[in-house]
Amino acid sequence: MRYDFSNILHKKHISTHEFMVTYTSCIDIKTQECQASQKYYSNIFTMLTQTFKEEELLALFAELAEFKLEKEIPYIVLSNEVYNLENFIMANISSTNFSTDEIINAMQLFKHINNKIAYIYLTKYINTLMSKNNIRRSSLSDLVEKNIVKHYESHLIWLSNLAKHIQDNDTTDFPELNHNACAFGIWLHNGAKKIIQNNSKYNSIINVHNNLHIFAHKIYDILQQGDYHILITYLEKCELMSLSIGTELALLDQIRMNKQISKDSLTGSLNRNALKSIFESQYELSLATNNHFVLAMCDLDYFKIVNDKYGHVAGDKMLKLFVQTLKKDLRNSDIIIRYGGEEFIIILPTLSREKGYQVLDKVRERFSQVTLEHEEHIISATVSIGMVTVKPKESFKNSFLDEYVMIADKNLYMAKAAGRNCVHAY
Repeated sequence: MRYDFSNILHKKHISTHEFMVTYTSCIDIKTQECQASQKYYSNIFTMLTQTFKEEELLALFAELAEFKLEKEIPYIVLSNEVYNLENFIMANISSTNFSTDEIINAMQLFKHINNKIAYIYLTKYINTLMSKNNIRRSSLSDLVEKNIVKHYESHLIWLSNLAKHIQDNDTTDFPELNHNACAFGIWLHNGAKKIIQNNSKYNSIINVHNNLHIFAHKIYDILQQGDYHILITYLEKCELMSLSIGTELALLDQIRMNKQISKDSLTGSLNRNALKSIFESQYELSLATNNHFVLAMCDLDYFKIVNDKYGHVAGDKMLKLFVQTLKKDLRNSDIIIRYGGEEFIIILPTLSREKGYQVLDKVRERFSQVTLEHEEHIISATVSIGMVTVKPKESFKNSFLDEYVMIADKNLYMAKAAGRNCVHAY
């Protein structure tokens, strides 16, 4: 079928530059990405100014989609560009001599364009998802301690199976749609309640899991209709909910681990000899659940003066006070390790750099305001903190712990150099 929108574009006197600024994401066409994509938009604009066949325009949008994928531009950005262009064409089509059938065909054209780019994005997304799930499963298999989070692996297998059925456009032998009957659901509604004793956490996981299967059912219902723009949205939601479940299970496992690991006899924090296994487990869990985590090195400022002036008993009390203060702002899943002397390492699972900084700065501020009473003396202290955000992208290596501790230590030095009683983030 042939289309001709040239009258609309000529009537509006739109240039290629105006087309890119107004109807694409390239608000500033001087940016490197927009300059690189200019030829694709220029080809599309040129075709729109003349009579063209549907398959010709679809081919140009396919080339643009491949370029956007290469530049890691999200699907929603390109989809929105098509939507903007469609709105412009349809808003001005009434002033032309288009018949009702031609208007309907024009609407169908833009639906086909969006579906074409959605298919390209969906294909890439499925391949990436299955590859990531293989890495996530490998991370779980590398864990020394596999408690609650081991049940997450069954849903990674389920999710990869779902993606494969979408890829093959196949509804036969489909992944289990009943949320009570999949391997994870069977565990969740039987043995999980005894392990997950927090009712709100348990109910939250149940709700997310139920919703995940609702979207899987929606995928099953529309799979063979070829609505790729809907399929990619539903599959993305399934992955996000699956990762949410994995994150909750990982945090529950972290709480369990904190209770089992031996403690420092003075402060009640974890012993340094557990650091490697804890860091490795946290790294693998974060890789499996697509999460950041924060590692921070803390050092009490001028602690030697406290020991020298008030005695080691006062120093010991100050160390215990610091850990007690930490626990007021940290979650049960957060980790406190006495690294040596007055140095502590804190690990904050599933937190971004911004959120991690907020938590640590709150800890720093609270500790600066507390005081210790010792032998009629009122003693106060402050803490300097160096933090680093860990975003795992590859399997764990033994060198990673030393590398990240070194970065945190350098940031601690920067905090000291900045005047102490502050948090320095990398």
